Amino acid sequence: MQQTLVWKPRHTPGVETLRLTQDARGIHASSHLMQAVRGNSIVANYLLDCDPQWSARRLWLKVDNQGPRSLSLQRDRLGNWLLDGEPRSDLHGCQQIVLSCSPFTHTPTLQRCALQVGQSETLQVAYVDMLGLKVEARQQHYRCLQRRAGEHLYRSQIEGLASEELSVDAQALLLNTSDHYLRMSQREFRVCSLV
Repeated sequence: MQQTLVWKPRHTPGVETLRLTQDARGIHASSHLMQAVRGNSIVANYLLDCDPQWSARRLWLKVDNQGPRSLSLQRDRLGNWLLDGEPRSDLHGCQQIVLSCSPFTHTPTLQRCALQVGQSETLQVAYVDMLGLKVEARQQHYRCLQRRAGEHLYRSQIEGLASEELSVDAQALLLNTSDHYLRMSQREFRVCSLV
């Protein structure tokens, strides 16, 4: 299965276009985004691979903000992480990768958790600050608030950041967040890009 998803930030200029592919080998996301982040403009490309159970395996990220920089983050089957080929023992126990400026990175966690209404889960994630390319272990908490046909509502909080409400579709792909992102249809995106 392949699909293309488009999100835009609610309050700043920008867009993320992501191509998602699922097959017997796993889940593969390829994204291009442009955003204004804390007064800085960034352009980024990333490739994120997960196994068939949505566990993060590998991230390649390139960010251009006053010059291009990149990183590679890999996780083996034992849960050991490598950042640009160097061991990162502080990330051991992290189960997912969260990118600070991408609404897609909620999806693998929500797919793996499969929470019912009232249930919650806290897990360790490898959090990547896309502006500074800093990678650190953080706590991520999700609570399922509501499930209805075609849309589920969650409260999310990443350690050190304010909580937010997430609305996702039946595949746990973000529809919108309370303050940050809104998913656009392909038709809306084409109309906006022609203006």
